[in-house]
Amino acid sequence: MRIIKEENFKKTINQKFSFSFDIPAEGLYLIEISARARSEKQIGKNETDDDDLRIEIDGRKFAQLGEPARYFDIPAAFSGGQLHNLKKTVVFLCQFSEGKHVLAFVPDREPTLEEIKIYQPQIDGGKINLELNQQAEDGDRRDWYAFTLIDLPLKKISIELTCQKRKWDRDDVKIIIDGQTKRNLKNGIRRFWYWLGAFFDGKSQSDTFAVNLTKGIHYIEFWADRTPTLNRVMLNFGDASLKRIPTVYDPKWTEEFHDDSEKMILARAIFGEAGNQIRDARIAVGWSIKNRLGKDVYPWRDYKTYNDVVLAPKQYDAFVDPRVRPKLEDPLNEIYNERRAWFECYEIAELVFDEKVRDVSEGAVFFHDISIPQPSFLKANPNAKYIKQIDDLLFYGI
Repeated sequence: MRIIKEENFKKTINQKFSFSFDIPAEGLYLIEISARARSEKQIGKNETDDDDLRIEIDGRKFAQLGEPARYFDIPAAFSGGQLHNLKKTVVFLCQFSEGKHVLAFVPDREPTLEEIKIYQPQIDGGKINLELNQQAEDGDRRDWYAFTLIDLPLKKISIELTCQKRKWDRDDVKIIIDGQTKRNLKNGIRRFWYWLGAFFDGKSQSDTFAVNLTKGIHYIEFWADRTPTLNRVMLNFGDASLKRIPTVYDPKWTEEFHDDSEKMILARAIFGEAGNQIRDARIAVGWSIKNRLGKDVYPWRDYKTYNDVVLAPKQYDAFVDPRVRPKLEDPLNEIYNERRAWFECYEIAELVFDEKVRDVSEGAVFFHDISIPQPSFLKANPNAKYIKQIDDLLFYGI
């Protein structure tokens, strides 16, 4: 693996701070973060709150699966109630575009940030082999090492680890994948601890799990009892493409807008056509695009996706106007200073896509701004029927 950036901190954090890094080329990268968090009793005899630390990447928060508002006490975070001031490592795997990116560290109380490492792994046949050789600090049944896969699939995971057998207390390891603890029935009442030091005799052991996870957010957790060693992990993505797909947090285009998801292309269109307009105008633009889908009018009757509508030739000026298109290609580029507008436009795209906001355009399928004379527009579109004006945009149906 090629290291991109590494920094040792070993300092307590009591307020949010940011850590910037540059990605030299678009691709898949690993961000390894180690930290500690104290329990209530370790902070003080009468304390009722422990240390916590969570991470954001380019403004993106990570939540518990099935609990979208829960950001602390999750696999991708650090909880003193589980760690008792022992070190935990979280590895984020994410596709990044070239350029500047930002980690944000959000503490509760005073956790300790130990280290940050950013790597570019070698991908061989859809597989990544990670030589880790990470030994847990001595402790009882606690969170130890976790992988967070961001917008990635996973076909299989192979693990090699070592546990020691002792007379009074052995090393044990538990594995949890997306909240489901893997069971090892041969371990009897200890079946929820997949690897038991009693069966190792100091040797390493390898196991493979077929998980067949589709593209999304996934958590793989290792819990340790005593001091096991995680030697290596192999992640098999199968035949799935590992090409970066733009997201709201990393929307830089891939040189091809057809790579965008439908929500992403809709957000770009709203951002380009109405980024400087009031909220209702943005919503109306989104609905005017949505209203073309399924319309029994040539050529719209052949359109199956938002990408078909938005990327049809000579339809939306923002995609061809040299003053606007660069902003669509890289909405979060600092030179445009339109971060807030971008996130608001993406939120509206989601609401329109999911039909969770009213069609304020009243069925419109065309629009133009007030700089274009209405007679000129109607001459070019004789079937258009004026509906209303919202902010600087005029909307039409057919």
